[in-house]
Formats: sequence, structure tokens, C-alpha cells
Amino acid sequence: MIKDNPKILIAFNQPVGGIYESYDGRIHKTKVEKSIDLSEVGVLKEFEEIRESFNNLGFNTTNINILNDVEYLIRVIKNEKPDVIFNLVESVEGESLKEMFIAGIFELMNVPYTGCDAYSLGLCLNKHKAKMFLNAAGVNIPNWRLYQDPSNVISGNHIKFPVIVKPSREDASVGISEESIVYDEHNLKTRVEFMYDNFKQPILVEEYIDGREINSGILGDREKIALPLSEIDFSTLPNDLPKIVTYDGKWMTESVYYQATIPVCPAPIEDDLANQIKQLSLSVSELFGCRDYCRVDLRLDKNNIPYVLEVNPNPDISKDAGFPRAAKSYGLSYEELLVTIINFAHARR
Repeated sequence: MIKDNPKILIAFNQPVGGIYESYDGRIHKTKVEKSIDLSEVGVLKEFEEIRESFNNLGFNTTNINILNDVEYLIRVIKNEKPDVIFNLVESVEGESLKEMFIAGIFELMNVPYTGCDAYSLGLCLNKHKAKMFLNAAGVNIPNWRLYQDPSNVISGNHIKFPVIVKPSREDASVGISEESIVYDEHNLKTRVEFMYDNFKQPILVEEYIDGREINSGILGDREKIALPLSEIDFSTLPNDLPKIVTYDGKWMTESVYYQATIPVCPAPIEDDLANQIKQLSLSVSELFGCRDYCRVDLRLDKNNIPYVLEVNPNPDISKDAGFPRAAKSYGLSYEELLVTIINFAHARR
């Protein structure tokens, strides 16, 4: 149970529309004036499930919808005087990079909050800097390039096709679709131009590792544990679609990708390889200073060599999401997982 039954403020962000023409990463023929990021809508579901769980447990909770009024946020924190903030904020006015600034406000106000700190959030969200960090530490990652604009490669190394093209400062598979995998320089140029025009940020291009996709959940603060591994089963995905986790696969329940990319936990991996992946994931989470809960996404090549794709701080913890699934396989109910996360933050008072 939660120690001393602290007062909990749940902070989340309201979805906004129209920031990007295409969130799913497809080249649309007509402009979508009021496109909505469904990954942000998913935050509302996550918030409701967490609030309901805390209410059922009889905990003292309030909540705040982070809009774009920092002064209001500060007033609420001062008036409510929470013991712990449960941080579900993933963007401000649709800008993912500002997620770290909200955590910084909590930090400056000396209020303990759940999940990764501002530094980890910002570093993990900037995929290019994260890759440089991993590369410098000797972690096995796919070769990559960063395009400052469609004609200007500012960093990276030699890459081999096929490659995957993605925005460099987004998460939740924003911008990822079957069109993200390209096989030659001509189509790469077309794809980078579209992505840059749509997302207005540097575009990351990395070698596509054609193999098994593994998710490794890490739970803990001062001492961390690796939860049972999860694998994305692509076996029922049509052969003409690349085996990747797309925006549709995460958020569009009626889509082919959503219905044919099935998470399996625990993953059917032999013990030695599973332990290798877990130790690698624990090391990576320490490298990025992650705490409480994070997820490391990896690919195994044809020789079962693991490649780290990215680190996800504060991953989705809706009831049906991957992290709670791994926690359940470990032996923690959904409510026990939430209480565990609150206890981590409460201990930092």
C-alpha cells in the first residue's frame, strides 16, 4: 500500500488538433484541417483508468489538465499542496519537446513526481542525441543519418538500405507507417522531404533491422528490475506490409496493423538471450538516468544480436498497455503497479 496515504495530484494533457497534417506518417492527397494525435487521446484513457483505480483504493487524489497556462499550473500546485504528482503529461499544446519543461516545473517547486526527470525525458525524446549517447557508450544500435532539412545531412554514418524514416523528436510511433520503410535513394529523398514538410523538425533515417521486435520494461528507482520481456508477433501481418510498429498499430483499433501486431508476454526467448537483453536494457536505463518505469525497445537481427532502437521514459501504463502486461507477468496487479510507482516518488520527498 501507499505509505502514509499521500495526497496525489494527477497531471495530464488535453489533446489538441491541427499541429501536423499527418500524424500517421502517410502522404495524404488532401489536407486534414483538424487532425488529432490519437496518442494524446490515449493519455485521456490512461488518466481515467489511473484515477478510477486510485478512487477504488480510497486514495486522496485531485487532477489537473495541463493546457498552456503555466501560472495556473503553479497556482494549483501551491493551493493543493500535493505530496506526489502522478505525471502523465506528454506534451504541451501538441509539442512533445515541452514535456520535459513541465517536469522541470515540478522539480523547481520541490514536489516529488512519478516517472523520469526532466533531463531523461528531454534526452530520450531527442532520438538523434539519444543515438549519439548510446553510440558513445558502445551500445549496439542501427547505423543512422540525421537530416537537418531534405538536402542537408548534418550527422550520422554510412547506411545500407532498406531504411526507416522517422521524425527525430516524437514518440508513440507518430509519423510511422508502412511508407516509412524505403529501399533506394530516390524514394528516401521523397520520404525525407514529406516528413520534413509535415513535422517541421530534423528527420532521422536509420537502417531497418529485419527481425524480432522486443520490449524490455524496467521498473525501479534506486534499484531496478527488468520485467519479463515482451515480443511483437508479426506472423499474421500481410506479407506486403513491413514488420514494424506503426502509428496505426498503436492507436487505430480497426486497422490491419493494430489487429496483426500482437504482443506476447513473456516472449518465447531462450533464457541466456533473454538475460542478455534484460542486462542490456538495465544498463541503458541507467545510462539515460531513467527512474520508476521505462521501456527499452530492441530488435534482434538474423543472428539474434540485439540492437537498441530507443528508450521510452514514462511509457503508456493504460490497463491494456505493454508495461502493465509485463508487470502482471512479473506478478504485479494493475493497482499494485500504480502503488509501486507512487511509492518510488513518495520516497524522494
